[in-house]
Amino acid sequence: MREGATRAAVLGIVVLMVALAGPSLDRSSPLPEVSPSAAAGAYFDYLVIILLENHGICEILTSCGGSANYLTSLANAYGYASQYHYCGVNPSLPNYLCLTGGSDFGCPGYDGDPQSNGCTSDAWNATNIVDRLEAASLTWKAYMEDMPSNCYGSNSGLYAVRHDPFVYYKDIATNPTRCARVVPSGSGAGVLLSDLGSISTASNYMWFTPNLCNDMHDCGVGTADGYLVNIVPEILNSNVFKTQNAALFVTFDEDHGGAVLGQWAGRGMKTGFVSSSPYTHFSLLSTIEANWNLAPLTTNDQNAPNMAEFFSGQPGGGNYQPPTAFPLALVLLGGFGIFLAVIVVLLARRLRGTKSDRPPRRPREPEEPGGETDFESDL
Repeated sequence: MREGATRAAVLGIVVLMVALAGPSLDRSSPLPEVSPSAAAGAYFDYLVIILLENHGICEILTSCGGSANYLTSLANAYGYASQYHYCGVNPSLPNYLCLTGGSDFGCPGYDGDPQSNGCTSDAWNATNIVDRLEAASLTWKAYMEDMPSNCYGSNSGLYAVRHDPFVYYKDIATNPTRCARVVPSGSGAGVLLSDLGSISTASNYMWFTPNLCNDMHDCGVGTADGYLVNIVPEILNSNVFKTQNAALFVTFDEDHGGAVLGQWAGRGMKTGFVSSSPYTHFSLLSTIEANWNLAPLTTNDQNAPNMAEFFSGQPGGGNYQPPTAFPLALVLLGGFGIFLAVIVVLLARRLRGTKSDRPPRRPREPEEPGGETDFESDL
């Protein structure tokens, strides 16, 4: 009975460890030709960033328990980082500032309007990614779904100002020329999609924030996934993405301790590519800076690893380890359990071997009247 229980324990642990593994692909595609009129970058000439809300990677990818079928198919077709983390702070605002200013500016725990407290006042006067882009003669534009008007600086309906980091910087929010580039996105990202119709209207750096429902903040994963299945294919099939070296990056602002999805798509990407290299929001900034040879904003992005390995022709093979919904502690416990199970099996075999070395006991003979039995004589 003890041996059967041991075997069942070993089998159960082995099944658990096998479930943690997953298949992966390694395919690559050639880099597209770069238009001479584009601002040539090391990895891309045009970039679209889509920011979503408040979900961990295994709430999204169906391979580890998520329910976003479209985003999963997009990740599998191109590439994603299974260990991409936000800035390590909550709630939303400090992460949006990390992505555009290289710092949370001391705003953990704060989600207020521009210039509404000490940390947002620090951000107000800070150098930001737009400063770096314009200094390098690169173009940019930010598209905000349901924003009432350009550079709108407070909440309105499904528009959350905390999801629009550009209005938190003074040299954008008070500059009419720059404010003209922080615009309402139109229905279904219509303005963004229209701009992607030509290199004369597309910017080198494009940011898109969906509204509070379509970014998964207020509505479920299925609602936002259904929204993106209509928009993302149009982005990838746009004139700019089909004829230029353009890249799409989709990520989430935050979770509560775990990794978030960080995925790339576009013609210049490796395909079927999965990496568990450690990245953060600062890594996206680092990638943008490395791509266009921009000076870092802070030591955070300066020291963050960039994500060059996702692009065709760049070193890095990925290690193809899909994320798991199981925490690391449970995985380690499973490995320790296997070790203990092996020890138990070896001890059980040793005990059986010891018993087999004993001489067999003589069978009990019929008791004779007045005489001793074998059992009694053994005593």
